[in-house]
Amino acid sequence: MKVLMVLTSHSELGNTGKKTGFWLEEFAAPYYVFKDAGADVVLASPQGGQPPLDPKSDQPDFQTEMT
Repeated sequence: MKVLMVLTSHSELGNTGKKTGFWLEEFAAPYYVFKDAGADVVLASPQGGQPPLDPKSDQPDFQTEMT
């Protein structure tokens, strides 16, 4: 089974100057479910390159067992 996960390319919230990106838990939870099921997971972003991580999603208050 192949799975394509498309993550954002946007690193700023509009023109507010606030940092944004993909939310770690929203990526990690399904990623590990797919990997544990034996899927070949391919990551992509609309503009190519490494998708930006929303910096708030990596803070200790937002960590879960999946992250």
